[in-house]
Amino acid sequence: MNEAAAAATIAWPLSLRLAHWLSAILVLVALGLGTAMVQFVHDPAARFELTQTHKSIGIIVLALTVARLCRRSLGRAPKAKPATRSLRVAAKATHIALYALLLLMPVSGWLMATTTPVRVPTVVFGLFALPYPLAPDLAIYGLARATHVALAMLLAALIVLHVAGALMHALVWRDQTLARMWRKPMRR
Repeated sequence: MNEAAAAATIAWPLSLRLAHWLSAILVLVALGLGTAMVQFVHDPAARFELTQTHKSIGIIVLALTVARLCRRSLGRAPKAKPATRSLRVAAKATHIALYALLLLMPVSGWLMATTTPVRVPTVVFGLFALPYPLAPDLAIYGLARATHVALAMLLAALIVLHVAGALMHALVWRDQTLARMWRKPMRR
């Protein structure tokens, strides 16, 4: 088997595949929950519970992203198969942006929680409380909130782009790129 064919059959390590799909599920839940609790939930008690869950998921996404980046630093990514240099650059830029947003979204949310004038503890799934090292500051809170909302919209758009790219690999180019993130691909 030549080097290109061998590279096409190499799967991502199981730890990264599991972390990818767990992150995907958690991010979609957090985005949906964040939108629902702000737009549709008017009962303060229900909103409080949803907010605590939303913040807890954000902390897990942050921890999982840091772990993924550490794990990725230990090895090389399987070779990509896009036909042109511009597609490879676009894919790399999208992945870097996704990782950046997976770090910045929870940080902006925590900054929002720590500077809000309403000091409600953030208790991650009822297990431990996050510290609030900053004093309440309405200006910083407003900036953090606007940033969090803008980043959420950007993240949603990048997820659509990422899924479209995965579908292109699977349905148009019919290469093993998506399969390598789902399961160990079969050799051709």
